[in-house]
Amino acid sequence: MRITNEDIIQSAKRQRQLVENKMKTPSNSPFMGRTKRLPLWVVVGSIAASLVGFIAGFSLHANMPIANSQQPTANSLVIQHDTIMQVQTVRDTVYQTRIVTKYEKPMLAKTDPTPPEQKACSMLCDNIPYELLAAGK
Repeated sequence: MRITNEDIIQSAKRQRQLVENKMKTPSNSPFMGRTKRLPLWVVVGSIAASLVGFIAGFSLHANMPIANSQQPTANSLVIQHDTIMQVQTVRDTVYQTRIVTKYEKPMLAKTDPTPPEQKACSMLCDNIPYELLAAGK
């Protein structure tokens, strides 16, 4: 019997289906696209509580006395300042830079007391013992 590519594909599909059937997931798993919804009474109650809190806070703030026992009269003007000034010292490093110019004496070429190049001469006049070089000594 010869196994073809189609047989291998079908076998892999069957194996994957067996593994997926054995897997158990909870019914409210967020990976399955199901989310738990809040009951309607919780949503309506939170909206109502926020509205009642706003109205209560607004009415209590309107009935509060003015600070510093200043009662406005018919002809007086009440000025409240709400600016807070804060002074803070920031310490940082200050770098002082300066440009330093240094002048050096220019370097000039110096003349050496060596004699100028000698003119070429033959082996007979240069006084080199060439026989020692040829003997390897």
